[in-house]
Amino acid sequence: MKSFLTGFFTVIALAALIIWLLPEYERLPEKESIELSFPEQRETSPAGDDEVPDEMESLPDDEEVAEEIPPGVIESQPLLVIHQVRAGDTLLEIFNKLGIDKALYQRFILLDKKSKKRLARLRPGQMLHFRFSKENKLVEIIHNVDSLHSTSYLISGDDIQINKHQKEVQVKIETAHGTIESSLFNDGIRAGMTEKLIIKMAKLFSWDIDFGRELQKGDYFGVIYEARYVDGQRIGTGNILAAEFINGKKKHRVIRYVDSRDEVDYLDPQGHSRRQQFIRTPLSFTRISSKYTGKRWHPVLRRWRSHKGVDYAAPKGTPVWATADGTVSIIGRQRGFGKVIYIKHGKYTTVYGHLSAFKRGMKKGRRVRQNEVIGYVGSTGLATGPHLHYEFRINGKHVNPLSHRLPIAIALSEKNKKKYRTYADPLLETLDRLKDKEQRKRTET
Repeated sequence: MKSFLTGFFTVIALAALIIWLLPEYERLPEKESIELSFPEQRETSPAGDDEVPDEMESLPDDEEVAEEIPPGVIESQPLLVIHQVRAGDTLLEIFNKLGIDKALYQRFILLDKKSKKRLARLRPGQMLHFRFSKENKLVEIIHNVDSLHSTSYLISGDDIQINKHQKEVQVKIETAHGTIESSLFNDGIRAGMTEKLIIKMAKLFSWDIDFGRELQKGDYFGVIYEARYVDGQRIGTGNILAAEFINGKKKHRVIRYVDSRDEVDYLDPQGHSRRQQFIRTPLSFTRISSKYTGKRWHPVLRRWRSHKGVDYAAPKGTPVWATADGTVSIIGRQRGFGKVIYIKHGKYTTVYGHLSAFKRGMKKGRRVRQNEVIGYVGSTGLATGPHLHYEFRINGKHVNPLSHRLPIAIALSEKNKKKYRTYADPLLETLDRLKDKEQRKRTET
């Protein structure tokens, strides 16, 4: 009898261990990795459930053996219970479902703020592993926060020891290529790309191609990117290292490059930035409510005066972003502008007025990047309604942000171009091979 019980619990423990080790995310299609020579389960049934756990199905169907199992063994808590969080789940509800002492729950809610917050904000899909002793006492909870991070809560007497764990991420370089037959999205998916990767690629070429109007059947795309793996399972993609898009007869190529100041940009094969130094508009706006003009009737001051900027009408709270890389030179309140931010970009200055609030962390001297949110639309200062007042100045002189020719991004110096070429050449050669491979595939079909 003793040997049977020992074997019985061994089978349950092994089955539960197998469930524990199952991947938490769907396996993505396998991709071929390349080398370049440059300097994302199921839940076990808790005690008292009427349904028999799936792992019990693997036990021999022996009626004589089943009759020898003492009453209560089936209802006793297994050594390990894995619970997949569902919408609306709370830690207390899960404890009650598993029959865990409420006094222990009270100890968990007395943990430090960060630990308590993690358990209070359970997200659907997360996994909780409950490990019990042979005496049916809870000894450990493992909270798999995501595919990378987990937190273990080891219960010993009156103490709960908290340990954070992070799995090692392996980065592989992978490629994808294809031809446009129906749409960039459909053909990108067919080529093995994820939605996120397709969007990333499209953004890289948005300066050159209007994908809504200019995309043509037969256009070609190729991309070299980072893929992230944990425990041999692909969990997502990282940076695009290089990409090519041929739109009609126009060929566009970009290379990701990190300069000596650790600033990241995408350059063409000659070392020129693919993005403009300034973007035209600092927000997704509804309409222009007032243009740049030398004479405008001011609705608050009720007199004629010049309007040396552009007003963008937008709902209060609409994010406002920097139109170029720069440094915050002034931030605070000014009588006319209300809450305002000035950003210096060398000899250029941009001004963002009537804000309702600044983004947290914004202060004088803060370095900001193009498209980084700096504040939110409001109606502070001399304003009759929510809008953004935007100015563009060159050496202190106002110019029209809508009509002035914006400066292009600065190219690499000759010295840095040599270093860039050493890095870029292997990537460009790989793009050539991807294009040749796609052409051979099209010829064969």
